[in-house]
Amino acid sequence: MRTLLTIAALNTTLLLFTAASRADTPCDFKGVSVGDKMSAQQLMTAYGVAKYKMNPKLPSFEESLPDIQKYGVLAAGEIRDWNVGPYCDDKLCTIPWGVSIGNSDMPVSVYVGFRSEQITEIDVSFGQIYWNEILPLLDKKYGRNWKVERDADVVLTDLETKKRLVAERITLNHRSGGVNAKTRDTCQIWATNYDVIFYHHDALGPFHSQFVIKLVSKNF
Repeated sequence: MRTLLTIAALNTTLLLFTAASRADTPCDFKGVSVGDKMSAQQLMTAYGVAKYKMNPKLPSFEESLPDIQKYGVLAAGEIRDWNVGPYCDDKLCTIPWGVSIGNSDMPVSVYVGFRSEQITEIDVSFGQIYWNEILPLLDKKYGRNWKVERDADVVLTDLETKKRLVAERITLNHRSGGVNAKTRDTCQIWATNYDVIFYHHDALGPFHSQFVIKLVSKNF
């Protein structure tokens, strides 16, 4: 009986230790966490964005077609967002400029997806030239528990000029993920030094790095 009680106590301690360790990894970017419920106004205020649009009229596909043919769908969408500025609709908020990180105020673009005001995803993009500067910030906030994957021969293409560049893509996947301390929702966290294989055409530069925080759904 005493042995069973000892084993039970050890198992309980181990579970508490594991939960506490996981809780040390947050699911937020600048205080906004996946799993939180926030209105668009609360979200923009949290990120320090004073002026933004709600449900703006975006260019039609036909109006965007010249940029799509020239730069590709993703780059054309980024150009559109830079021209529109920060905005929200019923499914997302996009902040192409106005948010910065680090001691040197490195500019980032932020995309936040949500469902019924619950934040489900936070994507943060920044110029690839800042990758090495931002890595220590990721380690400090989310810990060094990363699974590192490397692809030495990724071909990056400028769809406008057909110029190509071969680079090493590094992808970091957080092994344990994180926990929203308030809601107990869990999240996946990953980052990469080259987000896509095509050049970008916005103010962040031709190459973007990105890190993503994504809510683990309970709808299963």
